[in-house]
Amino acid sequence: MSHRSRVSGSEKIAAIEKYLRGEDTLSHLASLLGVDFKSAQQWLQTYHSLGPNGLINTSKNTAYSVELRTSAVKDYLVGGGSYMDICRKYGIKSTCQLRYWCLL
Repeated sequence: MSHRSRVSGSEKIAAIEKYLRGEDTLSHLASLLGVDFKSAQQWLQTYHSLGPNGLINTSKNTAYSVELRTSAVKDYLVGGGSYMDICRKYGIKSTCQLRYWCLL
């Protein structure tokens, strides 16, 4: 099942780029767009991991290979970084996804 977003990909990109230029705070931008601050933080992480295209809304979920999932989990478990660090390293869109894999 795909996820629907109340905020378009172009709005997310514009907000994150405005934040990165130092023109506004992330919490204020989240408030203006009517989303939780955690959502805006996730967009920022996705932007850093996958670039602007990572924020474009798609009609299907991202599929990750077994090898990538295994490597990411092992890297996290041996202290290779925080969830966010590992997601950036492997191009994983969500820290929630990595946390789920670590629980399996």
